[in-house]
Amino acid sequence: MARVVLIHGVGRQSSCAQAELGEWIPSLVKGVLLSRHPSAGKVGAELAASVASAVSVVQMAFYGDLFLSDPVQGYAPTDSAETKSIAEELAVVLLHSAAHRDEPRLKAQARIILSQIDSNPEDTQGAGAMVRGAMARLDGDRWLAQRIFGLAQHAKPDLMQVARYLTDVDTRSQIQNRLNEQITEDTCLIIGHSLGSIVAWETCHTNKRHLPMLLTIGSPLGLDSVVYPRLRPLPPMFPPSVQRWVNVAHPDDVVAVEPRLAPLFPSEEGREVEDHNPRSAGNHHAATTYLEQ
Repeated sequence: MARVVLIHGVGRQSSCAQAELGEWIPSLVKGVLLSRHPSAGKVGAELAASVASAVSVVQMAFYGDLFLSDPVQGYAPTDSAETKSIAEELAVVLLHSAAHRDEPRLKAQARIILSQIDSNPEDTQGAGAMVRGAMARLDGDRWLAQRIFGLAQHAKPDLMQVARYLTDVDTRSQIQNRLNEQITEDTCLIIGHSLGSIVAWETCHTNKRHLPMLLTIGSPLGLDSVVYPRLRPLPPMFPPSVQRWVNVAHPDDVVAVEPRLAPLFPSEEGREVEDHNPRSAGNHHAATTYLEQ
């Protein structure tokens, strides 16, 4: 059974588990080899061979299809006012996060959108009018959306997926079930990227199996105004069933708004999140970039 379970982030609705493994495993192997660990060659070979193996040591908990609309069947997800409001709030938070990064173009374009939003008179649409339209404006800036999410697509579907997970009980349950199905007594490591890190953290609280290690990469778990107060269970804690939790967040990753999770997730057993903030070139939020680090 799977010793390593991976869980992806937003924007993978047109993909599948095997395609995601095809992207993740080469980068994971590269990261293992670059570690220069004495067993790196053996472990890298085992990981690489697992792609075509009938009994793979690595599995992907895939949930992207749960966000698909089906025009043939007339299916499209119905989002509540709360879901849309959270997506708008998330857009504003990410724009502010981008506006305070070191990269000149990223900072400049985020500040332009924020200035356009702030110019909207609040009294024209009531309270909260200043943040309405943030998602649409970010959605219309393809370069900025790609730079934030690491995906060459519009921002709105990604923002809505996070908001839907946080507000829709059925969606939350179905996604966590996908991860639970992959976790067995042989599982020694879960790697969760972006939204997948939220799923992994929550599932580690509901799945009581002992887990030697949880690795979160590019995680928005510490996003205090949108994600953190909506985590389940509350108050947020270090999962008791997890022996070791390592969190990796690049300083230039806009989504990992709070790169240090240790102060936010205390443990009754005295364990601490091991926070690492390495710098890298290229796409800072992409799962493949993190895995190679």
